[in-house]
Amino acid sequence: KTESVEVGKPAVSKSEQLACLILTAGKLTVTFNKQTGWIDYIDVDGAPVLEKNYSLVPDFWRAATDNDMGAKMHKQLRAWRNPEMKKTAFNCKEDGNNMVVTVKYNMPTTNSELNMTYTITAKGELVVNEKLTVSADAKQKPQLPRYGMQLVMGGAFNTISFYGRGTVENYADRKDCAPIGIYNKDVASEYWNYVRPQESGNKTDVRWWKVKNDKGQGLKFYGLKPMECSTLNYLTDDLDELEKAQRHSGDLKPRDFSVVHISDRQMGVGGINSWGTWPLPKYMIPYENQDFTFVIAPL
Repeated sequence: KTESVEVGKPAVSKSEQLACLILTAGKLTVTFNKQTGWIDYIDVDGAPVLEKNYSLVPDFWRAATDNDMGAKMHKQLRAWRNPEMKKTAFNCKEDGNNMVVTVKYNMPTTNSELNMTYTITAKGELVVNEKLTVSADAKQKPQLPRYGMQLVMGGAFNTISFYGRGTVENYADRKDCAPIGIYNKDVASEYWNYVRPQESGNKTDVRWWKVKNDKGQGLKFYGLKPMECSTLNYLTDDLDELEKAQRHSGDLKPRDFSVVHISDRQMGVGGINSWGTWPLPKYMIPYENQDFTFVIAPL
């Protein structure tokens, strides 16, 4: 469908300052940090959606499960936990009625490069493309626990609706019990409350994912193919441990915001021998080039 654009008026408006780039289309305003290249603010109808001091960033890690601990995933794949990212390019250009921002990063600790492409469309949606290029000559080729993006929304955005597998949490190798349907849930109920803090709340085969407030305002996420998504009141670091500690889920204090994971996929949970076995190869994410595209639309 052809977008209707007022003659003489750009479909996407652009405002540039020394530290940031601001693009607006329809109800959506996106603010880029020119130093880091990340999106620091997403506003809908002039109201902020992202939690202050949290950006839309790549998401390569998950909090280690008990199975992961047994398989020593948290040690063998640790390069992806907080990989060094050096911005090497930042550009913005018009593409018809759209505006396209491209940002490139060098990731020396994983011998890879990341190209981010953000397209703000004339109808006011943000298309995110995350493209990872790995080195065939790398000495270490750790598989990826997760491949996607993360953002943190304010505490008022406390409910989710999704079209995918539910209602319980499910993973690539643990999803047959979760039928595909449309589900509505509170973010507060999404952590599974394991004895020990760990990864929780994932949903597979997601067609669309909405995070919204009591008025139905917020963001909708959808992909070019089914995705994996979750939204919790915890950061990954809140649930993650590099070594087993004497912590219990009851010790956790929920955050006053909603942490949203939008993933192409994450590795399976394994544990075929009940504890410690790696997932089957078809449920792993190999050290190879990755390409993921999804859309963020205002509600």
